Amino acid sequence: MKKLSLLPVAALVGVLFFQAIQKPEVETHPILDLDAPKMPAKVKAVVEQKCYGCHNAESKNEKGKKKLDWDAFEAEKKAKQLAAMSKINEVLEEGEMPPKKFLENKPEGKLSEEELAILLDWSAGKKKGGE
Repeated sequence: MKKLSLLPVAALVGVLFFQAIQKPEVETHPILDLDAPKMPAKVKAVVEQKCYGCHNAESKNEKGKKKLDWDAFEAEKKAKQLAAMSKINEVLEEGEMPPKKFLENKPEGKLSEEELAILLDWSAGKKKGGE
């Protein structure tokens, strides 16, 4: 009879023991992080104000929509996002976005120096405020 009364005590000790053992935390490197990068608030604001009009799923600008669709961007896998960010950085550095022809009709679409810096830092993978 005494053996049976020790069984619940042994079970309780076992449960407490296994709860006390913690799994080691695995450090993740930003590049190896499996979660796709989230777009910081400052970047989202610039994209919505200056880029989204031509680069969205419902845009009449077929060329812009084909090259970059912001509606699909955050749903993409990390590798595709990083490739797109690299291309965005390249195009911005070369001064190709927004296109000169577009700016002739809509000069308000020109990126300010601050907006350009925000997009360049983000697309280059530099972390700054606003995340």
